[in-house]
Amino acid sequence: MMKCLIVDDEPLAHRVINNYCDNLSFIEIEKECYSAFEAINYLNENQVDLIFLDINMPKLKGLDFLRTLDNPPLIIITSAYQEYAMEGYELAIQDYLLKPFSFERFLKAVNKAAQQQKLLEGSKKKSELEITTKASSNSASNHQESIFIKGDKKTHQVALDGILYLESIGSYVKIHLKDKTIVSLDRLTNFENKLPNNLFIRIHRSYIIAVGKINFIEGNRVKINDVFIPVGSVYKQNLTKFLK
Repeated sequence: MMKCLIVDDEPLAHRVINNYCDNLSFIEIEKECYSAFEAINYLNENQVDLIFLDINMPKLKGLDFLRTLDNPPLIIITSAYQEYAMEGYELAIQDYLLKPFSFERFLKAVNKAAQQQKLLEGSKKKSELEITTKASSNSASNHQESIFIKGDKKTHQVALDGILYLESIGSYVKIHLKDKTIVSLDRLTNFENKLPNNLFIRIHRSYIIAVGKINFIEGNRVKINDVFIPVGSVYKQNLTKFLK
């Protein structure tokens, strides 16, 4: 199932894409946005696999919006203006649909995106991090846990106590340690499932933090060392409950 986002200021375009997607069991429309700013707010808290993106929108054009995304999902441009096609492909879009487009042309584009998604997922599984929790057999006073992380073409044994926070950047996760950063090809959700939930908590769609490393909490952000980390509205209640 591909989670999709429609970003277009024209209601008719939304109806057409929705009607086409109703015929496809592997496509799920997660959100419909009528401006690039609405899409930015949604993507700050949510992840999608594919965006159907219009170009000519008020205030912030589609391609300018695309340039603001550090690690964008798959993109299919849906536009009435063919002159932007070359610029779109330079931004690594999957396909460029010229309005009005037929169902057959739409199907070709989403099939292409679905194939690309399978290739990406296969690559991630092939080089997926082997994260295992290891507890020493020492006494409680000497008890130490660590995880093994594949990253930077090496397998690192990382003490949990040395992790400050984890940051998701597209298909990668940065593990920020006291003295260095490890970059790994994986999803933040995999770390969330395997890290001890009494030591780590997810506070944003892009961040997991080590609770013991928090300096202070101020409004909707947490300070760890010299870094301020945002607290997403979806996760704020989890942090409040954890602290209680």
